[in-house]
Amino acid sequence: MKKKFCFIAGVVLSAILILFSSIEINPERVKTIFGSTAFYDANGKLFHVRLSPASEWQIPIKLEEMGQWLPLVAVNAEDGRFYNHFGIDFIALARAAWKDLTRGRIVSGASTITSQVIRMSISEREGRKRTPLTKIREFIMAVKIEFQMTKAELLELYLNLAPFGGNIRGVQAASLIYFGKSASQISRGEACLLIGMLKGPTLYRPDTRPSAARQRRDEIIKLMERKKVFSHDEARRAYLEELPRKKFELPSRAYHYAELILNQNPGHSQKFLTSLNLEAQTKLEGILRQSLNDFPRDITLAAGIVDNKTADLVAWVGNARFNYHKSLTASSWVDCGRSPRSPGSTLKPFAYICAIDNGDLTPSTLLADTSMAFSGRAPRNFDLQYRGAVSARVALSESLNAPAVRVLRAAGQDKILTLMRQAGLKHLTQSANYYGDSLILGGCDVTVIEELEAFATIASLGVHRPLRFLKDATQTSERLASPEACWLIGDILRYNGELSLFARGTLGHQWRVSLKTGTSYGLRDAWASAWTPDYTVVVWAGNPDGTSWNGLVGARAGAPVAVKILRVISPRSTWYDKPENLILRKVCTLSGKPPTALCPSTKFEWAIDGVTKTFPCDMHTIKSGQAVVNLPSGFNEKIRRENLMIKRARPDLAIASPISGASYFAAPFDNERKIPMKAEGAIGSVFWYLDGEYIGTSLSDKTFFHNVPDGEHIISAADNDGRTTSVNIKVFTPGRREAPELLLK
Repeated sequence: MKKKFCFIAGVVLSAILILFSSIEINPERVKTIFGSTAFYDANGKLFHVRLSPASEWQIPIKLEEMGQWLPLVAVNAEDGRFYNHFGIDFIALARAAWKDLTRGRIVSGASTITSQVIRMSISEREGRKRTPLTKIREFIMAVKIEFQMTKAELLELYLNLAPFGGNIRGVQAASLIYFGKSASQISRGEACLLIGMLKGPTLYRPDTRPSAARQRRDEIIKLMERKKVFSHDEARRAYLEELPRKKFELPSRAYHYAELILNQNPGHSQKFLTSLNLEAQTKLEGILRQSLNDFPRDITLAAGIVDNKTADLVAWVGNARFNYHKSLTASSWVDCGRSPRSPGSTLKPFAYICAIDNGDLTPSTLLADTSMAFSGRAPRNFDLQYRGAVSARVALSESLNAPAVRVLRAAGQDKILTLMRQAGLKHLTQSANYYGDSLILGGCDVTVIEELEAFATIASLGVHRPLRFLKDATQTSERLASPEACWLIGDILRYNGELSLFARGTLGHQWRVSLKTGTSYGLRDAWASAWTPDYTVVVWAGNPDGTSWNGLVGARAGAPVAVKILRVISPRSTWYDKPENLILRKVCTLSGKPPTALCPSTKFEWAIDGVTKTFPCDMHTIKSGQAVVNLPSGFNEKIRRENLMIKRARPDLAIASPISGASYFAAPFDNERKIPMKAEGAIGSVFWYLDGEYIGTSLSDKTFFHNVPDGEHIISAADNDGRTTSVNIKVFTPGRREAPELLLK
């Protein structure tokens, strides 16, 4: 009998050794979790979750993110000797075998946390049936994996793989769905409820079987008190906790942002730490949905916000009507921000940047807004009028078409097209000849994403960075244009639109924003690209199917929304410092070139030191002993006469305050020493300069206040027509030895 027993024992042991040596275990396969695709904002907050490949809600997290109680309760309730065995708990195994033998049926198992990890990660995925042989195989693999992974790694896997009823798997998804908070935030009683469900995920669901769930939870609490995990008072408080009465929905914010991330990263990934900022996203969604009230039901908005310092896309709405119950339409799901559309005039600044960096153009350069040949047609402005002789500042700020085409031709279409592509306008795939003059008039396709990247380059003073959608993505940068040219573009396009007195008081008089609008041919798309030093915003309005609407004008449909977004997202943004190589030089008022003795009037205007060409004015010459004006080609005589008549009818630009030659006393304790400045006869806005340095802008009928230090100063003003005027003043503080000759109050 003894020999027979030894023989059987030897056979069993040999079989086990053979199985042990033949069964392989790959730790990487065990560690792999095919969970839900989860999206986190830049601050680590979960904002969007998709079902896993197995159609389950499963959000894997690190053990340290599971809080204090879940791991502690799990070990003490499910595998008390977890930290002392090597995958098999022989004491539990013997106890389970004795119970099964004495009762004639299986009433107790001996699974460890490690063996359950093997079951959920290997056996279930392979579709193996629950047989004794499968159980033995799992125990062998559990022993082997114990020597390849730490206890912390195994416990983390177990809590991420554990089922919690229905299609819920893992403690993070269970915590969010049952309690509306992450696993790290749940209480002792909530931890006991979840761990209690592991014995029967369907049997102990709190939403379908609350009585059974409570009873099972209380058993776990009692066990924790007996094992000294909870004190008596802690256990008593845990008993009093209410069970969840409803299930919470997992977050599904920023759907189009999530789609954008998946499109940018086609490979499978379960966790994306994105560049999105949920606070900015919430503000953007609110503004766009409020703005929808101003449009017909079939018109929608798309917009994005970029942080200029990092090129991070911090907020994105591909379609403001998506998931908005008040205005759902059949095309609400379309991400219009990624759909190529005609940009209208929004790309004109890139032509001007090239011309400025070539040295051929300054804001005061005279351009012709007159009829010209253009692919068999004459480009007309939006108001169907020509303005004749205009400065580059006026031509760009009023988005005039004929001057823009002349700048395009002069600067070089190939060079401008290259700049646009490098700045991020990837849909410009054709040659310069293919686009022709229409390149800057809307005869091409771009997306909102591309415009964000391109205008963020201007807002970053010429430094291009590809938009970043993931927080940990590598970032490159390249200078595409000079800071001086981009600063000038921003200065020309400063938005001085309608801000209420309340808004001015809230934002401060120094808050500024640059803005370029565009309207596509046939009124199918309305655009607005706006920026401060901190953020860039692009807004698109239109019908997803391309149908026109007479309200789709960039200045009316896009600009107010873009400015409102920046007012909310960037209310305390200051303005750029003047680039080092940008200088004020005296130029002829008419030609915008350095004056000669024949030029009747001059003004100050910006130029790039060492870059801007210094050819003197060639419009004022002597002919037959008489001073004459030679206008360049492109100006016809009729328009020239009309312009001259208009200019004669305009009042002269004059500074009403401060008074020329006056002296001003500053109060002894007045640190700001603000002097009131006001101009009369200005056309458009008034640009103020102190000793040749730009200090701010005011409306023509408004008083501008600015700090002026002690001493003698020159205060200059210029208007949108390029006219300038100056006054000399003195400022004194009482207590100084110098006595002024005049006191003005």
